[in-house]
Amino acid sequence: MQKVVTAKEMQAIDQSAIREFGIPGLVLMENAGLAAASMIHENVPDLLEKKVVIACGKGNNGGDGFVIARHLSIDGVNVEILLLGKRVQLKSDARVNADIAFKMGIPIHEVTEKNLPTHNHLFRHCHIIVDALFGTGLSKPAGGLYEKVINKINASKKYVYAVDIPSGIDSDSGQLIGPHIKADITAALALLKRSHLLFPAAESMGEVQILDISIPPQAINTQDIPVAWLEMEDIQMLLPKRPTNTHKGDYGHALVIAGSKGKGGAAGLTALAALRAGAGLVTLAVPESCYQALEFNPLETMTAPLPETKSGCISNMALDIILKNLEGKTALAIGPGISTEKETVQLLETLLPLVECPLIIDADGINALGKSGKLLGQIQAETVLTPHPKEMSRLSGWKVQDILNHRIERASRFAQDNGVTLLLKGARTLVAFNDGTVLINPTGNPGMATAGSGDVLTGLIAGLAAQGLSVPSATSAGAFIHGMAGDLYAADEHEIPLIASDLMNNIPKAIKRILS
Repeated sequence: MQKVVTAKEMQAIDQSAIREFGIPGLVLMENAGLAAASMIHENVPDLLEKKVVIACGKGNNGGDGFVIARHLSIDGVNVEILLLGKRVQLKSDARVNADIAFKMGIPIHEVTEKNLPTHNHLFRHCHIIVDALFGTGLSKPAGGLYEKVINKINASKKYVYAVDIPSGIDSDSGQLIGPHIKADITAALALLKRSHLLFPAAESMGEVQILDISIPPQAINTQDIPVAWLEMEDIQMLLPKRPTNTHKGDYGHALVIAGSKGKGGAAGLTALAALRAGAGLVTLAVPESCYQALEFNPLETMTAPLPETKSGCISNMALDIILKNLEGKTALAIGPGISTEKETVQLLETLLPLVECPLIIDADGINALGKSGKLLGQIQAETVLTPHPKEMSRLSGWKVQDILNHRIERASRFAQDNGVTLLLKGARTLVAFNDGTVLINPTGNPGMATAGSGDVLTGLIAGLAAQGLSVPSATSAGAFIHGMAGDLYAADEHEIPLIASDLMNNIPKAIKRILS
């Protein structure tokens, strides 16, 4: 897993490298600038034929820009520097590297709001712009000269490389706080920052490449970093390996309680996804009105009819039948399509505290928890909740916009406070554990915003948990496989026509890709 840091955590890591390991800040700046210059070379084969403008601020990010300019100039690249301010105003390491660039004869244009229009030719006649204005740590909107330069860079339509993070973006929240650079490539120095991955900020990053600037791993380990970026290798280690001498009973038995009149499809998708995840057996318990159709589709599941209300929802008279069906089960998925009818909610209030196997609650199951109030605190089983932001709002009482603005913090806090694993859906799905750890899932695409997609995800998690994966592992692997199935379909076809059954059909391909 790639660790994902805040600006404060990264600053502490830098200080540890400087103070505890004796690596001068000047060396770190040199490493950053050299790595970024090398990255530009790797991405632009005909770089010697291009003109590069490097826009530098007065801080350390600008210092990185001066190092980049020096190395590109040594390599024969036509490079000029646009400095927002005066060289004599620079301090410490940035001043050292600015003075070196000056002595090398690299053109440095000192820009003020008054003379900015006289430098418009630099934006018009260059091919590449390097953004080294702010970097991490910005907490308020860019204004004045910086805002004008940011707007000119965006208006130029030139290829833009951002050093560490596009200027004008808060590196921690993923939110766009004001005018900001829209980069084609962003060079993440040493470690990923949260806004490299969280939307809407991630939309302005372009391709993100992590650059090694030789910070010792021990310096990174001085910080307790709770957020990480899932990688395929992490999922490979989680998926169970099957011995040759085996049978279906070795891979668990999941019970799926889902559906209501008109929503039987949600039940079928959830059950079939649990089988696709590798569960040996799946029993699908549905209201009687859904039973006949689902007895034969999907063919691979067993079915159990449940007493229903007049409107076709699961009745609280189903309790004994459900408890009987729970015997010997290794995971329970509940919620897709069950409705929040009063009697169904009453059933859940009685049932959920009695569950002992891993429990995956989705959709109407989550909404029922929100209606019930104290029910979540009465659940004893290891539990996964898989809300989208609106469901999360009903569950927590937090406003939807507050959740969207602070996705990592809200997911982490809820998981810790309630002792659950929380999968918060959205662009960059988050998986938060009750120990404060949060994983950011890299897979998935906008085409997955379609009916039934969440039902497939619930089934995947249930199927993995049924086989014996821990609840956090099953949730992480389920999210990754689910997103990859969508990505494989989009790569072969397109995002727009993607439907839930396409996800189902691509689960085998996703698992094959992960294990290959």
